[in-house]
Amino acid sequence: MPEPRVLLFVGSLLITAAVFQLLMAAKTHSRIGGVLGHTALPEDISIDTREYSQHIQDSPNPVRQNSSYPKEPFISGTVPSGFLWGTSTAAYQVEGGWNTSGKGESIWDHWAHQPGRTPLGDTACDSYHKYATDVQLGANLAMTAYRFSISWPRLLPDGTLAGGVNQAGVDYYNKLIDELIAHKMVPFVTMYHWDLPQALQTKYGGWTNASMVDYFNDYATLCFQKFGDRVKRWATFNEPWSFIVPGYGLGVSPPQMLFGMKRRQYEVAHVVIKAHARAWHTYNDSFRAQQGGEVGIVLGALWGQPRNTSDPRDVQAADNFEQFFLGWFANPIYGNGDYPDAMKQMINGDSAADPRLPVFTEAEKAYVRGAADFVGLNQYSAVLIYASDHTFPLDFISLVMPDLKGVKDTSDPTWPHGASSGFAASYVVPWNIREQLRYFSEKYSHKVPFYITETGISEKEQFPPNMNDTWRQCFYMLYVDEAIRAIKLDGRDVRGFFAWTLMDNIEWGSGHSVRLGLHYTNFSDPNLTRTPKASAKLYRDIATSGGFPEGAPHTKHTQDWWDWCHTNAPYNNNTETGAGHYRGPH
Repeated sequence: MPEPRVLLFVGSLLITAAVFQLLMAAKTHSRIGGVLGHTALPEDISIDTREYSQHIQDSPNPVRQNSSYPKEPFISGTVPSGFLWGTSTAAYQVEGGWNTSGKGESIWDHWAHQPGRTPLGDTACDSYHKYATDVQLGANLAMTAYRFSISWPRLLPDGTLAGGVNQAGVDYYNKLIDELIAHKMVPFVTMYHWDLPQALQTKYGGWTNASMVDYFNDYATLCFQKFGDRVKRWATFNEPWSFIVPGYGLGVSPPQMLFGMKRRQYEVAHVVIKAHARAWHTYNDSFRAQQGGEVGIVLGALWGQPRNTSDPRDVQAADNFEQFFLGWFANPIYGNGDYPDAMKQMINGDSAADPRLPVFTEAEKAYVRGAADFVGLNQYSAVLIYASDHTFPLDFISLVMPDLKGVKDTSDPTWPHGASSGFAASYVVPWNIREQLRYFSEKYSHKVPFYITETGISEKEQFPPNMNDTWRQCFYMLYVDEAIRAIKLDGRDVRGFFAWTLMDNIEWGSGHSVRLGLHYTNFSDPNLTRTPKASAKLYRDIATSGGFPEGAPHTKHTQDWWDWCHTNAPYNNNTETGAGHYRGPH
């Protein structure tokens, strides 16, 4: 029999492999979710928005007193003028051209080229060559914005200014930005969507090294200099949690640094938060007056709903979950400049002499606090949170937040779900949008506009493809309606809604096995043709009209589908075949 150390190591690999699948399911954005109930409403139902708003205002907690929300009646309405309707992508997932025209290797390129893996990102969707085609796809959808990321190693092959600027990379992004502006689309740029230059990882250990604050600031400054005359909305990082915990804590995704859950992941987050603040101050001090743009950060927002809102233990457990998941980054930047109390208490405890969670100095708190002009929230789904001191069953929290004690997660069996439904967050839960916005607004003192920077629903790859994606049409009907509710009923300053994603792409470790695009990408065709799905037509109609105006055909379709979309029927991925338009319940 192998000795205990070997068994422990093998066991850890099995657990991390399982967690990798779980996290990749999460990152393939199967975070779909939540039923609002199944009770059918009379066709002639009306809603008194004044009374509904008063109900929200008077309630100490607008969450209903159980885990399964009653279905809200549909309300028609539109967003304010200037609202951005867009789609989101990421460089590694769509660009391809991984070593074209001087581009350096990223940590994801390095990972994909290891023996036994298929480097799908080498070509991806070939947007490096097909950028004009993809901009036209967005224009056909009546998009007013396009959120994309810049590949750091495409601009700086070894990650540093000393290593030289790749002019071909600068030219590519100039052409993309100019093409967007020519089509009256706002470029919304993410500077870091996980594709760190491999040279920085190899030489310095990537984000484990405090010198990364300087290197990232050099890169951000270059972006501001080259593109800031036309780019007015910048996000420094996309979902720090989602590259720090898997990459530097669990070690199951690039750069695969194992056994860092107890200390390393917290040290990495400390560096990332400082890098964000440094880039914001650089823009604020040196570019804002001339360029007039905004700099923020995009955070993953998985809503933790108390399983029983009448139980103070569940309510506190849910708040602790939010402090660990969202608050880890939101509290320093949008709150008091420091980590949440729950994190400090549970991670450091009495170990002040050697804290595992790094400590901000008072000067650092002042520097980080308020260093953002907006917040982007990637809002897909929710989990139910309850208080428990038991180790089993193992759940999402047990595996990826071991320091979050006394908290467990589950889901409501009545919630509809899409592909990859084994993950607790793979459910259609539209109300997560309003709850997360409410929580953020009440919790953090630095008030900024919101952008819903990602949301979407996955489907499994299938042949022939199902172009009448009824599940995705339902998803966007429900989620856009919820965003409009947040604006109209709750008064939230939401300024944009971005669908994930423009087209089927490389979903990180899941490759082509799941698809989230409004356009079908034929990866078997050398031309990688893109074809609009039925959801693209619906999303176009929503964007063109600014939501659901009274009397619009798609508003009526949404009303007709409302009850059906709150059941599992649309989400079984086999509802219908063919390229229909608004074909649904019958």
